Amino acid sequence: MTEQKRTEEQVVASANIIAVLGGKEYEIKPLVIRDSRAWRADVIGLIAKLPGEINKTTDDPTAFEEAFKHLLVAMPDRVIDLFFAYAKDLDRDEIESVATDVELAAAFEQIVEVAFPLTQSLPKTMGRLSQ
Repeated sequence: MTEQKRTEEQVVASANIIAVLGGKEYEIKPLVIRDSRAWRADVIGLIAKLPGEINKTTDDPTAFEEAFKHLLVAMPDRVIDLFFAYAKDLDRDEIESVATDVELAAAFEQIVEVAFPLTQSLPKTMGRLSQ
């Protein structure tokens, strides 16, 4: 599946995200700052748990198994929850019955691009200031 990149004009105009799910196009409205702030905190909360999960070894098979389950079962489900928390106008039941994980992952990447624009601006600003 090819990833849809948003054009500069779409980004500036706060155009809706176009996601293909179950072979059908859906529009996702970008969240306003207040709502996006809370959503980003949830994303970071999920990411922040990763070091503790990937630090397990086979020395403790039970802990390793739990970490593995978390990474391959619980985390993907949590990403799906985050997707629908952002795309709150979409019908989750309908989409989950027709969309694939690959489609949802591509749509989630587009949401992340829209939800974290300031993190992309910081390196550019630092580069300009260091000149």
